[in-house]
Amino acid sequence: TYTETESYQDSDGNWQTRSVTKSRDVTEFDFSIDLSPYICEQWWRVAVIPSAEARRGGETVTFRDALEQYTLSNKKIKEIVLKKLCHGWNLEELKKKLIALVRSTGYENSINVTYNRINYKIAARSSSTLSHFANSTLLFLSITLLLGVVVILIPTLVIVTKRSKHNHEDGISSVTTRNADDYQSNSDYYQSLTDVHDFSQTDNLRLDRLSSPRFHPINGKSIIYLRRQYHMPDLRGSTTTLHWLDLETNKNIQLTQPIWGKHDSQFYWINSNAILFLSNRASSGLNQIFQLTLPDNLLETTNTFIEPIQITNYSLSIGNLLVNRQATRLAFSCQVYANLSIEETFARQIAEKNSGRTFYQFDKLFIRHWDEYMTGLRHHPFLVSIERQSNGIFKFSSEPVDVLFNIDSDSPTKPFGDGKTQWSFSANGNSFAYTRQYDETSAVAWTTNLDIYTIDLSIPGQASVCITCENLATDTDPSYSPTDNNILIYRSQSKPGYESDQYKIKLYNGSNTKQTLLDNWDRSIQVVTWSPDGQSLFLELPEEARNVIYHLSNNQPLIRLISKGTSRDINVHPMNNQEFIFTHQSFVEPINIYFYSSDGSMRSLTDHNKALLAKVRLSPAVEAFSFAGARGDQVWGWHMPPSNGTGKRAPLAFLIHGGPQSSWDEAWGFGWNFQTYASQGYAVIGINFHGSDSYGQNFTDSIISEYGSLPYEDLQLGLTYALNKYPYIDSDRAVALGASYGGYMIYWIAGQPEMSRRFKTLIPHNGIFDTRFMGYSTEELFFTEHDAGGYTPWENPDAYERYNPLNHVANWTQPMLIILGAHDYRVPDTQGIGAFNALQRRGIESRLVYFPTENHWILNPLHSLAWYEEVESWMRKWIN
Repeated sequence: TYTETESYQDSDGNWQTRSVTKSRDVTEFDFSIDLSPYICEQWWRVAVIPSAEARRGGETVTFRDALEQYTLSNKKIKEIVLKKLCHGWNLEELKKKLIALVRSTGYENSINVTYNRINYKIAARSSSTLSHFANSTLLFLSITLLLGVVVILIPTLVIVTKRSKHNHEDGISSVTTRNADDYQSNSDYYQSLTDVHDFSQTDNLRLDRLSSPRFHPINGKSIIYLRRQYHMPDLRGSTTTLHWLDLETNKNIQLTQPIWGKHDSQFYWINSNAILFLSNRASSGLNQIFQLTLPDNLLETTNTFIEPIQITNYSLSIGNLLVNRQATRLAFSCQVYANLSIEETFARQIAEKNSGRTFYQFDKLFIRHWDEYMTGLRHHPFLVSIERQSNGIFKFSSEPVDVLFNIDSDSPTKPFGDGKTQWSFSANGNSFAYTRQYDETSAVAWTTNLDIYTIDLSIPGQASVCITCENLATDTDPSYSPTDNNILIYRSQSKPGYESDQYKIKLYNGSNTKQTLLDNWDRSIQVVTWSPDGQSLFLELPEEARNVIYHLSNNQPLIRLISKGTSRDINVHPMNNQEFIFTHQSFVEPINIYFYSSDGSMRSLTDHNKALLAKVRLSPAVEAFSFAGARGDQVWGWHMPPSNGTGKRAPLAFLIHGGPQSSWDEAWGFGWNFQTYASQGYAVIGINFHGSDSYGQNFTDSIISEYGSLPYEDLQLGLTYALNKYPYIDSDRAVALGASYGGYMIYWIAGQPEMSRRFKTLIPHNGIFDTRFMGYSTEELFFTEHDAGGYTPWENPDAYERYNPLNHVANWTQPMLIILGAHDYRVPDTQGIGAFNALQRRGIESRLVYFPTENHWILNPLHSLAWYEEVESWMRKWIN
């Protein structure tokens, strides 16, 4: 029998709390366990400052100088590493032993194991054997751990780790005082350089990456955001930390300690001085929920970090997090098997790993998706109540409930969905909306049907209700009004099977009626954000190769607020519904956080990359140009001159974007970046051909059944126009590069002599070589089927063969560098391998660069450097 606090609404509709007495049947077991096998030891790296003073004989020297006396080489010591042998407990193995003992009694239901960690010490005289532990200490540990382990049999399994109360009695997180022992910001590194140099991909990858700015929820006088940094200068590691910025004083404080390999993400304010966030700072290395409590005197803090408090300790990683406005409920996701709990999923994974048998069985699609094999693990959302304890630390106050239990589906959807956009709590926190995909049949591979479900949380056991099932195309990104529990907006497409169809905004008011906002507008809306008063919407959307921001209000016409560059990730001021913060970037400026004022002005709030940018030469400007393309339509392109100017003839990097329903946007880019080519002395041209987005839906749709015609003609005409408009470009030293659809176009150009011979060499990355077999071998079949006019390869073979590069290999003459990622299941690697076979068989000079751990993109920074080294070397070889 126990007492639990629960929330309820009184007769006036106000929320109150009350204590309720409950009871639960439990079965107790008493086991005696030898703890010796579970005592473990590990060497831990200890931070050391080489310049710290040390005593040697009668003199004071630095630690580095003292050690130099004992080295045989005359070379200076580059790095000092100290390691200390630490002892602890292998609680995971102990947990498995406890569960096995319970199972040995015949008990078959789920098991909850709770460890009560108390403050203890281990005294060690030597690290060689366990016998050197002090006997009295070992006996004390044996007793307290045995008493501290309670095995409770309940219908679901949850692992909870309780911290000792003395660590955080006041609810304020403890403060540590030092960084990672070899931490260096890019600012520190570049300030130490004396000369300005040409910008490179190495510099590009060393840039800090900023994201997710959020106002203080009460007064909006400060913000918190995420900052990803890379190990300087070698890029062998990265870390993501939380930063706090005071808007009145501009004081910036790094809240969490940078530790290589540790990443904070997805944070939410839960009151005026605390946030919940995800991080893999847990000792397990898995993503878990943490709490960070800010001290009242944060402005006075200097050179310290705040130690976060771990809230969860599941055996699986948490992928997504969302907290309601009242901080009474949260949703999180784990990858589980549809009919198993978190711990049961973990147990199955261990059993399969230990079985020594690895094979997969498939009875439906997907077999694989993007870069993973679909072996049964699903993103499932779990809902749980939370409450603030007297010490200020939040805890789960109910058992998490799997919303999709026993349903073979994902929410958020794979591969790119996230809880921030695909989940939403209502204004009072009593309803939850989520997007899910229909994965139960193979049709998931050739349809784009996503639906939105809602669930009433005020009534236990309520089932989810689909509110968009009448639409067989995509409905996604539900977002409740912050002031009205019944109003929800979402993005919706109308054409089933068309991933690049126009997204419109739908408004749902709790009944079956839905209203389409801006129904006659031809722009496709990507993100919708409510103002805090619920009276207006901020829209993010691509327009003329820029990501712009519009404002839609009840009593005002649609207004475009920001029209230049790429702006994303809006967060609106809690007290001023016209002001907001957001991330902004362009061709000449990497990502910064900006503030948009109600007077229409905007200013940058961050300058983490200032020192780096001061030591590199960039191309100072980029120009948009237009010309008459295929069908006489106006087509747009970008021109970036070399960073060393246009005073002499320059080679050309002719870049072809993928998609094909995307664009060369006015954005910075860490993969394909115009500046990396301009800094090597190239003029850069990028054409947004027919099929590109951001120029109206009709222009996007025009590529259907025209893969090798309209875009190809645009590229021909655009190249000719650019060479005439910019006479400093040397037409005899041109190189064409493209990825994905851009790679397809490279293969298509290779077979068209009138175009291919305008380039010294061609470089396709993960491109489509055989369009017909692509229709059989890719995972998302709706891509190829829709772009072929809605046909499968057997229904209309000509739709796939009409613009198939494979049919024109006999015309290939130009050298080619092919780049592939083994885990690319969108454009399988056999496409590029087939093209390389053809090149080698025809005796054309060619090279294949293969990344065995990359997917459709190159994500590892060191691999990105290798990619650019290979590409730049190959380009120089042929233009010279």
